[in-house]
Amino acid sequence: MIDLMEAKRKNLSEPFYVKQLSEYGQIVCIQFSPFEWSQDVFLIGFKKKILLAHLEITDILSVKIVTEFSHPVRCTTLSISPDTSLVALPSPVVFCAGGSDFKIRVFNSDLSENNTCKVLSGHISYINDCMYDPENNYLASTSDDNTVKIWSTDDYVLKSTFSLTSPGISVCWHRADSCKLLVAEKIGIIRFYNVETETSILSIDYNKPLSCAHWAPSDSDVIASLQLGELLIWNLSKPCLPVQINTLFPENGGCIQFSPQGELIAAVNSLDGSLRIFHVKSQAVKLTAGVTLPTNLCWHYRYPLVCIADDFKLCFWKVTAN
Repeated sequence: MIDLMEAKRKNLSEPFYVKQLSEYGQIVCIQFSPFEWSQDVFLIGFKKKILLAHLEITDILSVKIVTEFSHPVRCTTLSISPDTSLVALPSPVVFCAGGSDFKIRVFNSDLSENNTCKVLSGHISYINDCMYDPENNYLASTSDDNTVKIWSTDDYVLKSTFSLTSPGISVCWHRADSCKLLVAEKIGIIRFYNVETETSILSIDYNKPLSCAHWAPSDSDVIASLQLGELLIWNLSKPCLPVQINTLFPENGGCIQFSPQGELIAAVNSLDGSLRIFHVKSQAVKLTAGVTLPTNLCWHYRYPLVCIADDFKLCFWKVTAN
C-alpha cells in the first residue's frame, strides 16, 4: 500500500509558484480579474479582510500585495468590476464581496485617500456567488435563499429578482452577450435569463445535485457543470443531453472553470484532495495535483496559469493545451 501511495504522489504535479500568506490567516476565496485591462489584478479573501494583489509576470512569477481592505465578516464570494485598473492614475479599484451576514459590500477606492463601501441588503441567506457583467451595467448575485438578484451598477439599486427552485450556486455572464446570465441551482437545474427583458430563455436539467457550473468564455454555446462528481459538457445548440460525461470525483462538491481560450477545464474537490485539468475535446488529462484545503480556482485571463488558494498559500500551476 505504501508503494502505491508513493507512486501516486510521484505522478502529481508540483505548483509552478507558491506564495505563502500565513501571516494573514486562512484564505477563504480568491478571484482573478476576468477583464483584459486588469488581467493581472486579483482578490484574496480572508475571515475579516480582503487583499488586493497584483501578479507580476517577467522572467519569474511573483505576487505583490497592493493593499488590504477590512471586511467585518467572512467572505463567501468576490468579484472585480470592469472599472478596476492599476494602469491609470489615480488607480480606480471597484469590487464586491459577499459576506456571511448575507450582505454584499461594494468597495470603491483610488488606492489613496478616497475609499467607500456601500452595503447591499436583500438576500436572506448565504451568498454563494456574485459577478459583474462585462459591460459593467449589472451585478448578479445568487444565494441559499433560492433567488438570483440583479443590481444596477449606476447606483446599486436592486433591478430585479428571479425566483429559483433551490439554492443558487453559480452565476456567469458571457463576454459575447452581456445581457445573458447563467444561473446554476443546487438541485441540478441550469437556467439562462435575459436580464434586459427580465425573461427566462432556457433551462437544462440533469437530475443530479450540482456544485458548480461555468460558461466557456470562447464559445457561448458551451457550458460545463459538476454534478455528483461528474463533469458534464453541454452544447446549448442541442441542450437535451450533455455531449460529454466524465466521472472526476467520488463525491459531490468542488469547483470547475474553463480556461480563457476554452480548450481546457480545471476541476478541484477538497474531499478528493486533487486538482485535475482536462482537454475539453479530447478529455485527455493534462495535469493532476494534490491539494489539502482548496478554495475555488481561477485562470489568468491570458497566460496558461491556474491558481488555487490551499489553506494559507496561493498555488499556481502552468499548463498548456498542446
